[in-house]
Amino acid sequence: MSDFHWPAETGSLDFHTLTAAYASGQLKPSTVVNAIYDRIEARGDDHVWIYLVSRADALRAAEELENAGYDGRPLWGIPFSIKDCNDVIGLPTTNALKEGTYIAESTGQAVTRLFDNGAILIGKTNMDQFGIGLVGMRTPYGACSSVFNDDYISGGSSSGSGVSVAAGLSSFSIANDAAGSGRVPAGFNNIVGIKPTPGIVSNACVSGGGCVKTIETVSVFALTVEDGMAVMRVITGYDPTYPFSKPEADHVALDMRPAPPKFRFGIPAGAALRFFGDSEAERLFQEAVKRLDAMGGVAVEVDFAAFEETQRILYEGPWISERALSLDKVLAQHGDAIHPVTKTILENSGQYSSVDTFRAIHRIAELKCATRPIWDDIEVLLVPTTPTIYRKSEILADPIALNARLGIYTNFVNLMGLCGIAVPNGFRVDGLPSGVTFLAPGMAEAKAAAIAAEFHHRAGIGLGMNLNPYPAYGAPTEIPAGHREIAVVGAHLSGMPLNHELTERGGVFRGHTRTTGDYRLYALTGTTPAKPGLVRDPNAKGPGIEVEIWSLPLAGFADFIERIPQPLGIGKVALESGRQVSGFLCETVALNGAIDITAHAGWKNYLASKAA
Repeated sequence: MSDFHWPAETGSLDFHTLTAAYASGQLKPSTVVNAIYDRIEARGDDHVWIYLVSRADALRAAEELENAGYDGRPLWGIPFSIKDCNDVIGLPTTNALKEGTYIAESTGQAVTRLFDNGAILIGKTNMDQFGIGLVGMRTPYGACSSVFNDDYISGGSSSGSGVSVAAGLSSFSIANDAAGSGRVPAGFNNIVGIKPTPGIVSNACVSGGGCVKTIETVSVFALTVEDGMAVMRVITGYDPTYPFSKPEADHVALDMRPAPPKFRFGIPAGAALRFFGDSEAERLFQEAVKRLDAMGGVAVEVDFAAFEETQRILYEGPWISERALSLDKVLAQHGDAIHPVTKTILENSGQYSSVDTFRAIHRIAELKCATRPIWDDIEVLLVPTTPTIYRKSEILADPIALNARLGIYTNFVNLMGLCGIAVPNGFRVDGLPSGVTFLAPGMAEAKAAAIAAEFHHRAGIGLGMNLNPYPAYGAPTEIPAGHREIAVVGAHLSGMPLNHELTERGGVFRGHTRTTGDYRLYALTGTTPAKPGLVRDPNAKGPGIEVEIWSLPLAGFADFIERIPQPLGIGKVALESGRQVSGFLCETVALNGAIDITAHAGWKNYLASKAA
């Protein structure tokens, strides 16, 4: 990397570029922060920010990291933004209603974990008021635009979040998604949007104003799937203080793995595949199908009726009434200040009875049941992120009907408990981007991510507005000086209960891989927290066991090994690449009563199967 050069005006903020340069000492977080604030000033009033952290405060955070030294935390020195319906201690929250501004006195588990892992906050971003809308225009702070054409909408409601990533003002952004707010801006700005399964990321950071607690999710915008999933591995987890958090969140697989060589993917059948006359959007979707075919995918036409009915229920049914729990008082107090379109929607929220609500709940359950055979037949469901894109003038002329059109492939996802990853697909002849979304059952984020990442990579298009090259994630990176590598297989994996024992000792995450096929994995008995045991067996012909490779400074490595309890120890582990690294192995005496879980090919897969 002796020829490394990172241009301040256009240099990529993807994690791979920044982290490799930080680890080698060729780039400092303060340099990146200064470049970001110069970019923000050069863009002028682009309506991205509701609250911008001062340059001095952001630099102070960067310099604190530099003074302590690079420590390998997954978000060390990574700049981020956050949608302004999320509380950050000491900063104002508006929900895009100036009159409702307050200073947050707390935040939630997800945001706290970002700071704990070394991320640097740049600011809080613009949004459709109370998160109601998919257009990014229902805000008193001015409407953002697609980074590729000022005449077109940015998408919403997480408008500023999407633009901040696409424009190179943050590496990732924390957004929110109830009906598509974490996916639509991705499609309109050539970035990635990850909408997790409801309940696996705590919504405790989300302001009460407008939150649809039963279905809403915190979501992530990033330049690549790999980056977005890295954030997901930090923020995902059970939050015992938040009533809608799911205990199985601690066990969901979020690792990056290769796409399967053969797989089946669904597409809406017949007239359900709608583009409202947009021939370019239709052309690009057909190209997406061909790209998946080249990846080894087999297209399966899916009866889309149940999904369509579910998406209509979201805004034509009683779920809008859930917002009334927090917004009726706001409507009464600040009615004259609320955006007129938003006000019209909120004024209709009280028209539904409890009977309407239970009827809708029962119908959603029936529709979910009707779709289960579909998921048994396919790995993922491919849909356009949106059927088309609109000019700002078109939205102003018909704000509700056109907004509804944009949600036909997004509105149903949270109601059905699915996860989704929106990725860039290509560019139209008019220079505007188009995206697709990969949907999968709840807790299947890793499956969707594998296919989505490979698809995005094969699209051959640059990242964000500046079209920077796709990072070489598979290329080996230099091990930090004085470090030793170790393979972990169980409770020390990312997101697992003992991972902190690596990060606290300066551990640096190096990547995911598998062992050779002659290893067996066992669920041990009587261990707290639960742990697996990895044993090499020359007679085994398994799939290989998923491991993570970390590196530790010598002192941290020695201290870490010293604390490993029996029956576990450290030996050489053979990897599918042909390399051998130090890693966890188990004494065979501990296998008495243990369960052979080799078929699951990894500890997280086993835990996910138990939670399912």
